[in-house]
Amino acid sequence: MYTTVLAGQRLHYCVVGQGPPLLLIHGYGTSGHIWQRVLPHLGRTHQLFVLDLPGYGRSPAPRSWQLRAIAPLVAEWLHILQLPPVAVMGHSMGGAISIHLTAIAPAAVKQLILVNAAGLPLQAPLPDLIWRATRSAIQPGNGRYPVSMLLDVIHPRFRVLWQTALQMQHCDLRSELASITSPTLIIWGERDLLLPVSFAYTLNSTLPHAKLITLPNCGHRPMLAQPEYFSQIVSDFLQPGK
Repeated sequence: MYTTVLAGQRLHYCVVGQGPPLLLIHGYGTSGHIWQRVLPHLGRTHQLFVLDLPGYGRSPAPRSWQLRAIAPLVAEWLHILQLPPVAVMGHSMGGAISIHLTAIAPAAVKQLILVNAAGLPLQAPLPDLIWRATRSAIQPGNGRYPVSMLLDVIHPRFRVLWQTALQMQHCDLRSELASITSPTLIIWGERDLLLPVSFAYTLNSTLPHAKLITLPNCGHRPMLAQPEYFSQIVSDFLQPGK
């Protein structure tokens, strides 16, 4: 486990495995713990950098949480680590941040993986989004949260969650998407109640070079619901022919 301080912001992360670097960016209301079930699989072939975003997990909250401030911070963090170009995988809100990161720092991103990713206009009032998120969290067959994520539940940061929700409601990264040329994989649970699979097809049409794989009988968290199969899909994309 490590901590880096950038412009007064402490970023907590851990490093697992060996091989080419793969950065994992979690979504709204969770932390790096969301990736726990895929670490044993992906860590066999890649060095995994599992980040807690500002205000989540062990990374303290900034005074004001701004979506478009996160990717520049992550880009600076990657520069300080002096890593070669990395593969980046983002889930939900982390997908939106991954899109923004790839657009503003294309030389730093070798491959992009979007997992049930935000980034397109949600076109729904906040109460509806909260209801959809609640239904998604308890949806059968969507993968139970790891026990380690209880720390995220015990120490909620309501101000950060509220600020983040408002930012995500109006998130629109279509201009950033238009600039991305990195090889991209889109993975989506077909039963996602929060971000319907129609979002995946829209993303895929926006990124004509992307590959889309949808998972039947899977909701918003495929890395929890189907960790082995999910990891195999990711590994096949990152290491074609193996």
